[in-house]
Amino acid sequence: MQGRILLVFLLSTTFTEGFLFSSSPKCQIKKYKSNTYITGDPLLIHEDFHERVKPLENLAKTCQVRLYIRGSYYQLPNPADQVLASDADLVIGHGFQFEIRDENNAILCNKMCLSKNPTDIPAVNCFLQGVINHGLTWSKYNTDTISDGTYAANTVGYHTLKTDVQTRCKDEKLKRQLLRALRKMYIEENEEKK
Repeated sequence: MQGRILLVFLLSTTFTEGFLFSSSPKCQIKKYKSNTYITGDPLLIHEDFHERVKPLENLAKTCQVRLYIRGSYYQLPNPADQVLASDADLVIGHGFQFEIRDENNAILCNKMCLSKNPTDIPAVNCFLQGVINHGLTWSKYNTDTISDGTYAANTVGYHTLKTDVQTRCKDEKLKRQLLRALRKMYIEENEEKK
């Protein structure tokens, strides 16, 4: 009798572990739940990057600005596809594109402003210096992106990481098409203004 109970227990454990608690790799990209200081497009970032983004809310509050998200993680048609260096941290969820707005949601500094002399605007300077002081990356070479520098820190292992993240998230419903469309509209809008 005890042998049968043990056998039933082992079979049920095997069934439960094998089917209900599947160990297939999960997508690490999650939507960041922001407050009133981070607005705009949905902020889709790697779960390891969430803790690095949290201080930006308090920083925006301190500098009396709003961090307006213009783009974040997006899915590639093929996980092994190459991407521009400017998008390298975006496609692994370790960066996002942004602009800075004032407390009334009026544009304070967009991509064009960020590429020129954004530090001439005190509130923008406050925010950008705070970003750098928190160990995040913002540079004049990729002016509308804040990241943790994962791509630059590991260019050798980057392709493997990108393929892994993109493959794990391939079947996730992260409103990818909407984000791509918004991004394309933003780029076209900026080109029309030139």
